[in-house]
Amino acid sequence: MASNVFFMNDRASGLAEGIQYKAVKLLRDAGLANLFKPGDVVGIKVHMGEHGNVFNTRPQWVRSVADEIKRLGGKPVVVECTTMPFGPFTSRATRKDHLRCVARHGFTEEVLGCPIWICDGEYGFDDVKVDIPNGVALKFSYMGKKLLELDACVVVTHFKGHPMGVFGGAIKNVGIGMGSKRGKILTHYINHPVYGRKVFAINQAAFAAWAEQPSPNAAEYLVKGCPFGAMEKQGKVLKYYEDKCRQCATCAALGAFGGIWQFPPEITFFWPPTIADACAGYVNAIGSDRFIYLNYAMDITPWCDCGNFHDRALVPNIGVFASKDPVAIDMACMEAVEASAGMPESKAEEFGFLEPETERFTNLSALAKVSQWAQINAAVYNRLGTSEYNLIVSEPASEYEFWFEPYTPDNPWGYVNREWVAKQNWKPEYPYCYDGLRLSMTELSTKPKGKVKDLSIQELGEEE
Repeated sequence: MASNVFFMNDRASGLAEGIQYKAVKLLRDAGLANLFKPGDVVGIKVHMGEHGNVFNTRPQWVRSVADEIKRLGGKPVVVECTTMPFGPFTSRATRKDHLRCVARHGFTEEVLGCPIWICDGEYGFDDVKVDIPNGVALKFSYMGKKLLELDACVVVTHFKGHPMGVFGGAIKNVGIGMGSKRGKILTHYINHPVYGRKVFAINQAAFAAWAEQPSPNAAEYLVKGCPFGAMEKQGKVLKYYEDKCRQCATCAALGAFGGIWQFPPEITFFWPPTIADACAGYVNAIGSDRFIYLNYAMDITPWCDCGNFHDRALVPNIGVFASKDPVAIDMACMEAVEASAGMPESKAEEFGFLEPETERFTNLSALAKVSQWAQINAAVYNRLGTSEYNLIVSEPASEYEFWFEPYTPDNPWGYVNREWVAKQNWKPEYPYCYDGLRLSMTELSTKPKGKVKDLSIQELGEEE
C-alpha cells in the first residue's frame, strides 16, 4: 500500500507561503496533531551542522515546528547526539563542543523557543543497546539513552547528498543522528574485524607528500590527533601501532579523504544498508507510530552537513515534504531531484550530469559510486516503510496564523504603538533634497564600466 507524502514547492508571494510556514501546514496535513497528547515531550530531531558548513537546517525552520508543537499542547525539545571525532578539528564530538558549535549557527534555546538535548551525554557514551529485528547487515546498534524519554518525534531533515549513505534524508537523520558514539562507529563499520580501521593499509607515498609540506602539516595533525598514541611520524614514514588503536575514528576522515588509509573497497557497500538498519532499530525502540518526518529539499549539496564546508547545490531548490513514512518521503525527494535539471557550474555540470534522470547521487556523492537506491531498498527490507507513495500537493494555511505577534490585522503595529508614535517628531528638516535628479534617466540606466581583467591572487601580488 502506498504511503502519503505531502509537498509544497519553495516559491512564495506572501507570509504564509514562506518555506517554514509551508512546513507547518504540511505537518498538519500529515497528521502531527494525532502524534502526541497535550503535555507530551516531543523531540525535534535536527542535524545542526558541523563548524564551517552553512547549508544545514535553518533555526527558523525548526522554531516554526517548535511553535506548532506548543500550539498543540506538546513540550518541544530539539534532540541530537554527539558525533564520531573523525578529524583534528571536529566540532561536535562532545556535548559542550556541540552546543558551542550550533550556537554559532543560531541554534540556542532562546532562538528555538525550547531546550536542546544532546542525548548521549557529555562524551557520547550514555547510550542503550537496541536490537535491529530485520537488518540487512546489522543485528543491533546503540542509541542516545535520553531519546527514550520522548513521547513522540518530528524528524526535520535537510535533504542532500552524502559520501557514505549516498544521500542524506530522513532515514540517515535517524540512522546516524540518533546513534551514540558506539552506534555511529558500529554503523560506519569502523571496528569491523574484516573491513574496519585495523585492516586499513597505509599509503606511505601519500603520507610522505604530506610530511614534505611546511609545518604544521596534515601528517603532523594525523599523528598528534590520535588520543591513544597509535601512530608515529618517523621522518616521512607513518608507523602504526595496531595494539594501541582503539578504533575511535579520530583519524578516519583526515586519513581517508587524504588518501593515507587504503580501506577495503567492500566497506562502501555496507554503509547505505547499515544506515537503514540502525534507523529501524532506533525507530522501533521509540515506537514507529510516534514519528513524523519533514524533509527540506533545499540547498541540495553533493555532500552532507557533517563536513566543515559545502559545495554548490546539484539542482535548484525544490521545496518541502512531510510524511509519516521515512522511506516514502526520502523516495519522493530522490525522484524530485532526479526529475530536475542540474545547477549550472555545479558538480553536476562538471562531471556531465546536468540532464534529469542521471542518478546524480550515485555518480557525484557516493565515495565509490554505490547505488543511490541501496539505502531505500535496505529500508524497505527493514520494514521501515514503502518506497511507493502518493504525492499530495498541499495548500498554504491562512496568513493570519503566522503574523509576528502581537501584530495582527486586528492589532496592527500602528495601533499597538500609537502612544509612543504620537510623541515622536516625524517631520524632517527641509530642504533635504535637490529640486530634481542630477543625472538623467539615460545616464542612470546606462551600464557602467565593469571588469578590466582576471587576476589570480599571485598575479595581484606581482602587479603590486
